Amino acid sequence: MEQLQDRVAVVTGAGSGIGRATSLALAARGCDVALVDVDLAGVEQTADLVHRLAGRSTSLHVADVADAGRWDELVDEVRSAHGRCHVLVNNAGVTSAGAFDRESLEDLHWITDINVWGVVYGCRAFLPVLREQDEAHIVNLSSMVGLLGLPHNVIYSLTKSAVRGFSEALRAELVTTPVGLTVVHPGAVNTNIISTARGSDAARLAQMSTSPIARRLMPYLLRSPEAVGAKIVRAIERDRARVVVGPDAHLLSLWSRVAPGRAGIIGRLTGRAAS
Repeated sequence: MEQLQDRVAVVTGAGSGIGRATSLALAARGCDVALVDVDLAGVEQTADLVHRLAGRSTSLHVADVADAGRWDELVDEVRSAHGRCHVLVNNAGVTSAGAFDRESLEDLHWITDINVWGVVYGCRAFLPVLREQDEAHIVNLSSMVGLLGLPHNVIYSLTKSAVRGFSEALRAELVTTPVGLTVVHPGAVNTNIISTARGSDAARLAQMSTSPIARRLMPYLLRSPEAVGAKIVRAIERDRARVVVGPDAHLLSLWSRVAPGRAGIIGRLTGRAAS
C-alpha cells in the first residue's frame, strides 16, 4: 500500500502483545483502528494508547475469532463505525506445548479453530470489503515454526504451517487485485501467549517463564512486540510477501532450506531436556 494515512485497519488479538503493538504502529502511520479481542479490558487499554499517542479513532469489538458467525457481524460493525476497511491483520492466536501423543483432541481442535479457522474466517469475511478499496492489504501471523516444524510444538507447528501455505496461495490468487497479502513469521516474542498455553508441558513452561532468571533474561532473548509491529507496517507499505522477524526465526528459515527434514537434531536435544 502506498498510503496508510486516513485508512482503516482491523486488528485481531489487539488487546495485548503483537496485536497492540501493530495497532499502535498503524495508528502512528495515520490509520483508524478497529480493535478486536476476546478481552474487553485489553482492547480498552489499547484504544486509550491509540488515542493518547497517535490521536486516531478506534472502535472496540469483543469477539472470538473461532466463531464464524461473529465475523459476519464484525464486518457490519466495522462498516458502521468506519464506513470501510483497508487493512486486515489476523494476529489472534494461541499455543500448545508438549509431546504430540500426550495432547488431547480437545486442545487440537481449540488451537486449530483459533489459529487456522480464525485466519480463514477473517480473510473470507473481509475480502469483499477490501476489494472495494483502491488499495488494501491482509497480514496473517504465522510463526517461525511455520517455516520448520519443531518437536514438542507439533500442534502449534501444524496450525502455523497451515497459515503459511494458505497465505502464500491466497496472495498468488489476489495478485491481479488491489489486495496485497503478507505472512509474518516471528521468532520468540515477549508476549503473554504462554499464560494461555495448553498441552502437557504448558504448566512447566509457564513456571519457567515466570522465574526470576527468565524475567531478567527475557528482554535480551526475546524480540519486543513493538519490533514485530514495526516490521508488519513496513511490510504493508512495501507489499512484502513474507516477513521473518528475529535471529531465531531467520536461523530456522535457513535451516529449512539447507537441511529440510532434519529437525530430528532439535528433537534429540529437547527430548533430553524434557527427560
